[in-house]
Amino acid sequence: MMDEIFSSLSGHHSALPTMVQTLADFASADGIISFTSQFTPRLKGVLSRVLPILGSVKDALRPIFAHAFKCWCQAVWQFCGDFPSDPYLDNDVLSFLHSVFELLLRVWASSRDMKVRLATVEALGQMVGLVSRTQLKAALPRLIPTILELYRKDHQSAFIATCALDNLLDASLLSESGPPLLEFEELTIVLSTLLPVTCICNDESEKSLVAVKRKTYNAIQHCFLTVGSVYPEELFMYLLNKCKPREESCTFGALCVLKHLLPRLSETWHGKIESLVETVKSLLEDQSVGVQKALAELIVVMASHCYLGGQYGELFIEYLVRHCAITEADVAGCDPQKVAVQNFPFKKSEVKAGGVCPFELRMICEKGLLLLAITIPEMEPILWPCLLKMIIPRKYTGAVAIVCRCISELSRHRSSYASLTESIAHTDIPIPEQELFARLVVLLHDPLARGQLSTQILTVLCCLAPLFPKNVNLFWQDEIPKMKAYISDTEDLKQDSSYQETWDDMIINFFAESLDVIQDIDWAMSLGNVFSKQYLLYIGDDEHSALLHRCLGMLLQKVDGRSYVREKIDLMYKHANIANGTNRIGLAKGMGLVSASHLDTVLEKLKSILDGVGHNRFQRFLSFFSNRAKTQDADDVYAALALMYGYAARYAPSTIIEARIDALVGTNMLSRLLHVRQPAAKQAVITAIDLLGRAVIHAAEGGISFPLKRRDQMLDYILTLMGRDEYDGAVDLSLELLHTQTLALSACTTLVSVEPKLTIETRNLILKATLCFFALPNDPPDVVDPLIKNLITLLCAILLTSGDDGRSRGEQLLHIMRSVDQYVSSAVDHQRARGCLAVYELLVKFRTLCSSGYCVLGCSGSCMHLHQITERIASRNSSSLTSTFLLPTRDSLYLGERTIVYLPRCADTSSEVRKISAQILDLFFTIALSLPRPVGSPLSEHIEQSYSALSALGDVIAILKSDASIDPSEIFNRIVSSVCVLLAKEELAVILHGCTISICDKVKLSAEGSVGAIMEFILKRGNELNENDVSRTTQSLISATIYVTDKHLRQEVLAAICCLAEQTNPKVVFFEVLIAAERDIVTKDISWLRGGWPMQDAFYTFSQHSVLSELFLEYIVSELNNHTPDQGGDSEKGDSVRHLAEVCNDDEIPQAAILALTAFFRGGGKTGRRTVEQSYAAVLCALILQLGNCHGWAETGQQHSLRTLLPAFYSFCECVGDLEMGKILARDGEQIENGRWINLIEDLASCVAMKRPKEVHPICNILSKALNRSQKFQREAAAAALSQFVRYSDGSGSLLEHLVEVLCLHVADESATARRLCLVGLVQASGLHVDQYAFQVLGVILVLLEDPDEGVALSTSQSLLKVLQTFPRDVVAPSLINLSIRLRNLIISMNGKVRASSFAAFGALSKYGTGALHEAFLEQVHSTLPRMILHLQDDEASVRQACKSALQQILPLLDVEDISSLINTNCFNSDHRSDYENFVRDIARHICQNLAARVDTYMASAIQAFDAPWPVIQANALYFVGSMLSHLGEQRSLAPYVTQQVFGLLIGKMSRSSDAIVRANCSPALSMLLKATHALTWSV
Repeated sequence: MMDEIFSSLSGHHSALPTMVQTLADFASADGIISFTSQFTPRLKGVLSRVLPILGSVKDALRPIFAHAFKCWCQAVWQFCGDFPSDPYLDNDVLSFLHSVFELLLRVWASSRDMKVRLATVEALGQMVGLVSRTQLKAALPRLIPTILELYRKDHQSAFIATCALDNLLDASLLSESGPPLLEFEELTIVLSTLLPVTCICNDESEKSLVAVKRKTYNAIQHCFLTVGSVYPEELFMYLLNKCKPREESCTFGALCVLKHLLPRLSETWHGKIESLVETVKSLLEDQSVGVQKALAELIVVMASHCYLGGQYGELFIEYLVRHCAITEADVAGCDPQKVAVQNFPFKKSEVKAGGVCPFELRMICEKGLLLLAITIPEMEPILWPCLLKMIIPRKYTGAVAIVCRCISELSRHRSSYASLTESIAHTDIPIPEQELFARLVVLLHDPLARGQLSTQILTVLCCLAPLFPKNVNLFWQDEIPKMKAYISDTEDLKQDSSYQETWDDMIINFFAESLDVIQDIDWAMSLGNVFSKQYLLYIGDDEHSALLHRCLGMLLQKVDGRSYVREKIDLMYKHANIANGTNRIGLAKGMGLVSASHLDTVLEKLKSILDGVGHNRFQRFLSFFSNRAKTQDADDVYAALALMYGYAARYAPSTIIEARIDALVGTNMLSRLLHVRQPAAKQAVITAIDLLGRAVIHAAEGGISFPLKRRDQMLDYILTLMGRDEYDGAVDLSLELLHTQTLALSACTTLVSVEPKLTIETRNLILKATLCFFALPNDPPDVVDPLIKNLITLLCAILLTSGDDGRSRGEQLLHIMRSVDQYVSSAVDHQRARGCLAVYELLVKFRTLCSSGYCVLGCSGSCMHLHQITERIASRNSSSLTSTFLLPTRDSLYLGERTIVYLPRCADTSSEVRKISAQILDLFFTIALSLPRPVGSPLSEHIEQSYSALSALGDVIAILKSDASIDPSEIFNRIVSSVCVLLAKEELAVILHGCTISICDKVKLSAEGSVGAIMEFILKRGNELNENDVSRTTQSLISATIYVTDKHLRQEVLAAICCLAEQTNPKVVFFEVLIAAERDIVTKDISWLRGGWPMQDAFYTFSQHSVLSELFLEYIVSELNNHTPDQGGDSEKGDSVRHLAEVCNDDEIPQAAILALTAFFRGGGKTGRRTVEQSYAAVLCALILQLGNCHGWAETGQQHSLRTLLPAFYSFCECVGDLEMGKILARDGEQIENGRWINLIEDLASCVAMKRPKEVHPICNILSKALNRSQKFQREAAAAALSQFVRYSDGSGSLLEHLVEVLCLHVADESATARRLCLVGLVQASGLHVDQYAFQVLGVILVLLEDPDEGVALSTSQSLLKVLQTFPRDVVAPSLINLSIRLRNLIISMNGKVRASSFAAFGALSKYGTGALHEAFLEQVHSTLPRMILHLQDDEASVRQACKSALQQILPLLDVEDISSLINTNCFNSDHRSDYENFVRDIARHICQNLAARVDTYMASAIQAFDAPWPVIQANALYFVGSMLSHLGEQRSLAPYVTQQVFGLLIGKMSRSSDAIVRANCSPALSMLLKATHALTWSV
């Protein structure tokens, strides 16, 4: 293989770099000796082949060759080490290496390519040991600068350079073949370059470079060690010189080198320790953190070699302690730029000892100090006195933990305390022991302090117990382990939010008991003096100052000297920073502790402070504008005063506290503290009031009870203080405000719990001000959660203390729960959880109150005396009865109302809410069942079922508490089942009445659950509901459909309404639905309701219900039939049943019913369609009758009813498939003029009769009854339909007979249209069966001919004309004369059609005027003939034609041929006036000639016509009279006719008539009259 590689190495070949790399890898195979032993003998061959081509290698390939040379040299070094006796490095090999060395050094090392230079230096570093000393010495001036130049690049370059430099120093200085090739002066440039690099490589902040930095650092230290082994003295002095504070990087590097070399060159440098110590001493005040760290490490190394003895030992220990005292604030406040990472390239003057933070320095010092105390016995004499001195000074406070630990370690290694006792004699040791004790006790404050400070202090106290009075040693040995155990688990300690307060109390108790054990007043007073002096140690440290206040207060409690106490409390207040809340609390507690023995002295001090504030209200107001800082100062003073007063009352003896509190409250001192503005000051005042209340409670617990004066006023103060001021800022929910409100709630709870009892007004004021806190957001939980907890506690306190007995507390409970309902039903999860939790806690308290109740006479369970007791309590003062006798009744719990509030929460989305709400229901029913029950109560009969249901409810709660994975819906169903059994009948009704709110719950799952619960209640116990309950329940469900917007939920509610209708009285349910719909129609625009009209959905649901569909349709039809609008004074024949008409307008049909029908037809689906088909007749009749009503109102201009009905009728047609009927409606439905609707109904009836003949009979039966109704238009509609159905009843004799009978009964109807339509129907019946119904029909016609209504008269005359065509003689003959007489009355009707039909009918009667009736009928003809003649020229063409036809029929009856012949003349048939006049003259002549006996009759009838309402008839009469008189003059005297009356009539008509035709015809009449008589007769 080597031969093949050698062949590839000859000449230029593309694979040459690969071959070289392969050889390099082969030579550097790690740990495999066989490889190196095989390669080294072939090195000569490799070099001989590679060397000739090196000069032509390009820069890109030079790193590969340089790397190969490095690997080959390493292989040679390894081979020489393994086989030192093998002579493979002969002159040829060395010659090759020399050539390569020179090439690399002179050419490649100066390349501009950094990679080439790095690889070259790395190779040269391996070759320096293989070249000759002569060549190496000659190369040093060039090689060293080349290597040092690489330090200006990066960390990897520095590492390569250091490794090469290390090899170079070894080869140059440690060669066995001659002296060192470099003098120390020549090495200084190398050392000066390495020192800054040491500084950089000591930084470990960049994790990715830590490994290379450490390797570089170690290589540098090895370089210094190499130099030190050759030039130890020179190097020592060089390093000491570099330690002088000039260049930080050099100082740091020199200290690091000294730390590294001191253990290795200790023997050589031992005589120069003094110089080292002096140098180190000069650096103690250096401010560089890096230098401080290196110096601390060096001190520890020096101590380990016993170099810290003598006068400088304590100095260096103090240096370590000082840096152990670096605080967290110092660490947090470190400038990031000062610890910035130093990177390459660098300038020597810019390199700093970076990368070292105060935290690292502190850790080094702590570890070093502890190491000295544990592992170096020689340091013990120095540490004992020195460490004890380090405890007291303030600047060493941060190092107390490590100092105490060191003292404990030193003490643990001592066999006795002899040396400790000896060291006490040293004047610098903190003596007396009171100073040490005072310092350590106060420093115990923070159990979580760094380094387990509290634990270390307690351990040191045990160790130093011999310094204190002997009797305290045993107490400490027993008590201190307990305190250490409490703070041993810091993580567990953090879980307790009040751990700090508990720990401080333990410290105070420990301190107090220690004083009690010592029992030395002088020692205690001396300790008090020490406490006074040590206030200076805690300036700015408010937490420790607060504990110091308390310690001093406890000490003063043990001292009797009043002047001493006064002096110390003055000092306490003087040193207190009352602007800080913690310090202020500590001061107040300290004062409170003093007041336990010196209350009056404390109160005097507080009085003097209060008087010295110097701000009245007006001054404070002005100061707000002048200097706000002054206001803040005053607030701080008031806050401190308030707390001191409060704690003074809290700790003062109960025997004397009453008078002091009364004086404090009575002097309105508190009111002076209410004008504070700062949140902290408000909190202080609230806390003070709370402490006053607690003092009263504490006194009561000790047997000294008294009421707190002005308690309600103080409650008002608290509510005022916890409110938000206008200047508090824009954010309402600031943490300070929340904290203030938390304290205020706690204080309210305290005041509520003291006497006197809370009044209703005050209770309501508190609830109004506090319940809004339930709406607070969750964040921050550590502030909001305690506030909510305090609020619930306050509510419980109000419940417990506001009533005198169980009954009054029951009222309180109900009031509070109703106030909380808005949060129980909130849309926000945490508000619901809070509300439910509050209710649960209230019920727990209330159950406790009720658990001890019993009857006066000792009854348990059912109580026959409960009612009597209630009456006695109501009738007289119950103060003489024990409170346990006055238990609430079950009714007073309002279980129905409460259940419907909390039952939806059992289906809540929150598992916590579901759990709590289930427990609430359980508590409610548990309390209810535990209360006495009156005898006869329904619950007494089912008590076993109730307890079984309550047990089942308890099982559900147990499942919820166990967090078992069970479906929430199943849990909810089980809860509902239990509640359904537990509820009384009245309670169930209340739940159903109030279900709207629960169904409209803001949580969808709860709303759906509520609907399900309501359905469950109805299904199981709906039979217990009366009509009123059903009505109110329906109203509630309807209201829910209105407010619910979710379609699915609305359908569920509608299903519940259906369930209610199905299980109870459906008519009541339907009635309420229609009432609600009618209300919506009146008050809303139902077509634009968002989400659709709920009532329409209800109609759809009813129509699709398999059971209710038929009932609902029947009910709608009945409502339509029962509705009675007041039309024309008609009134409904009502009954006692309540109908929709009772709540609708009297002048309208119920539109709700119509819309319900429309919805039924459109949305009923198959079920609705089947129901409509089954009730086809009833529905159609109702629609027809309402169609009559609507058209009646449409004629008066009120068309909205018609517009509502027509779509319903269209929908009906579509539903039943009667398309033809729909077309008829579309064509004529809205035609309202001239009674067109009657024709519409007739067309509809015809369509029904043809399409559905089987339905005709039931329809007729219904419509027959409708003829008895008071609604005129309905009767008319019924008559129209029935008259039309007569045409199609030929095949059913019974139906026709029934129709005839009904129509005959109603021909006298008040409505003319109805009379007319009945007649029409009868006429049609007579046409079908003449023989059977002719007499009846003719009788009806005879009667109706006298009808005052023209329409009826016209119809009657037309009907007569029609029947006369078919009626036989024997039918007409009996009524012939009566008919003639009645027709004579009609021929003068103002209605032209009536006149025409009357004339035609009279003419038709002529065929019956023969035989025995001829003479009688002829008399009627003579009476009628003049009128016929006059109306031959009527204005109406139909009348003219009818008269001509009648004359043609009756003139032959006169048996006068001349007169009969006139009907064939042109004048008779012509309509011209002249022809008529000719006809009149002719017929007048023939009458006078042939019927002279009838002339008088004719003349009289004609003269009557002078007053006819028609001018043309008057004119005709004048002309006819003139013609008659002109022909009578030849036969007899004219005297009877030419009387003054006739003449005067003619003259009057001529002169007064306004009609030209009348005046025109008067002239011919007078002319004919004058011709017929002599002229002298008429002369005047």
